[in-house]
Amino acid sequence: MRKPLRTRIADLMHAAWIGATGRVSRTVLASLGIALGVAAYVALSGIAASNQAALLARLDALGANLQVVAPGQDVSRQTIPLPDYAPETIARQPSVEQVGVFYTPPEKIQIFKNQLVPTSNGNALALNIMAPGALDAIGATYAHGHGIDADNERLPVAVLGSETAWRLGVTDVGDRVLIDNTWYGVVGILDPLPQADAFNTSAIIGRSWALAHYPDQANDIAKISAIWVRTKSGDADTLRRMIAHAANLSGGNVSVTASADLSKARNATNDSMTTLGLMIGVIALAVGGMSIANMMIVTVMERRGEIGLRRALGATPGTIRMQFVTEAAMLSALGGMAGMVIGMGVASGVALAADQPPALNWGSLPLAWSAAVAVGIMAGLYPASRAARLTPTEALRNE
Repeated sequence: MRKPLRTRIADLMHAAWIGATGRVSRTVLASLGIALGVAAYVALSGIAASNQAALLARLDALGANLQVVAPGQDVSRQTIPLPDYAPETIARQPSVEQVGVFYTPPEKIQIFKNQLVPTSNGNALALNIMAPGALDAIGATYAHGHGIDADNERLPVAVLGSETAWRLGVTDVGDRVLIDNTWYGVVGILDPLPQADAFNTSAIIGRSWALAHYPDQANDIAKISAIWVRTKSGDADTLRRMIAHAANLSGGNVSVTASADLSKARNATNDSMTTLGLMIGVIALAVGGMSIANMMIVTVMERRGEIGLRRALGATPGTIRMQFVTEAAMLSALGGMAGMVIGMGVASGVALAADQPPALNWGSLPLAWSAAVAVGIMAGLYPASRAARLTPTEALRNE
């Protein structure tokens, strides 16, 4: 009994390549389906990721990743000062990105546009004393000018909150205001800070100047009143406990507050949009797989004569099956590569047009291509099995 012919892998790949590229129009149409599926997956996933990144950045700007450390109280309700090392130990924590330190301001400070305003007229404006760069941790931006840094913290200069500048009639830097009967040059005006509303109605001066200007209150001014901590995204309760421990290593009470509800909303939004992007990808690949399956069925019908001739020459049903499955995989691989390029271009273009950060997940692109090939193989199984079941006589009957 004659043994069935066995096809080498190289010959199988060659036959599949000839079959896949024998008719350019058919190859293009077959690959187009999977290309559009992968392109839709990459583009829609990229667009969803860009929207997600923009939304999460907005939530972060509103304070979803901000923690505020303040002195706690003991059992007798006496204030427990924060240790001087607190900013340094907090900054060492792996989840902490920025730390902004503010100090205790003098009491009964009045802030006016000039000396013509009666001191009896209160305007509910507060004074804050900051270390250089403290406003950066809050995520403050400037409508005009800049902040207080190491170069000007020893000078009588001030940064005004948005509401403070409006009440005092200050519209640009270079103007001056009267704080506790001392003139201060305005070096910056903040944009509104929804994540730190108290700073909107305050004037902010540098720590070094405050210590030199109020020598009789230097001990109180040197005490930390609040530390604003910008963290990486994560569980708010876990971060709060970690920061509280770092702020006072001796175990003293520390007040740590956060936008907990906003943090939960951020995490829920992140999970929902990630799931949405995944479902979009699955649907897009399924549509591409159906396109491959339909085209392979048509291909089997068109190539009945070829199948019958190969069967008559000794090709086994398994060989025929493997040839058509390999062709489907090749078409999917070609379409997947084209789809990734198209999808990346569309996602990047939409993100730039919407002024959002492009957020393609480069690590998922090989996975998307592999999934496309796998979908193509599964889509080609039925047409391949159908071709393998054809007998030589049946296949050649109408040729």
